[in-house]
Amino acid sequence: MKLLLRFFYIIFLIATISACAFGNRHTYHDTVAEVDATGTIAIAVTSHDQRDYVISGNKKPIFVGLQRGGYGNPFDVLTDSGDPLAQDMTISVVISLSKKGFQAIPVSSSHLEDQQSLISRMKGTKAERFLIFTIYEWKSDTYQNTALIYDVNATIMNANEVILGQSKIKGRDNLGGSFMNPPAYAKKAIPNVFREKIEILLNKEEILNALQ
Repeated sequence: MKLLLRFFYIIFLIATISACAFGNRHTYHDTVAEVDATGTIAIAVTSHDQRDYVISGNKKPIFVGLQRGGYGNPFDVLTDSGDPLAQDMTISVVISLSKKGFQAIPVSSSHLEDQQSLISRMKGTKAERFLIFTIYEWKSDTYQNTALIYDVNATIMNANEVILGQSKIKGRDNLGGSFMNPPAYAKKAIPNVFREKIEILLNKEEILNALQ
């Protein structure tokens, strides 16, 4: 009898996890990072999605990860805003810099355009600095635990395209998890880690000096 009850409990858990795996979204667009600098200069900000699977068309720009069902079968996780990850990242950085006095100007981007085309459009803002985040990888992967796989570069340059500073993050982090409700755990954990990663990129000495 105990074995039968255990069997039905496992089946119930698998069914519950599978049901929760579909339609998940993570929030990025309203994240506010703490920037260790203040200023008033105009900064054009953009994020350039260069993830291989987005460029190839295998995944949409709103893709941000995988939520696995009870049998490990993957379902796409999308941005909560419904906008591309690159746009959410740009808006988050703009909000963060604006709170420190900077005149942060968002510049939209396409994963299909080259960086020089993007820089040319940034020049149209007449900003004193151009801040470009290049996303080579960014996705979460959740079953019971949540992993974050990332590879993002930040480059800041002046209006003459002279690079003043760069920073980079790359890795795979285990964020822990939940046996009973992995999607809810991931939905809460990911925005916090996103904020931390943005802070690492922005608060490197080279970037901070170029913001002054």
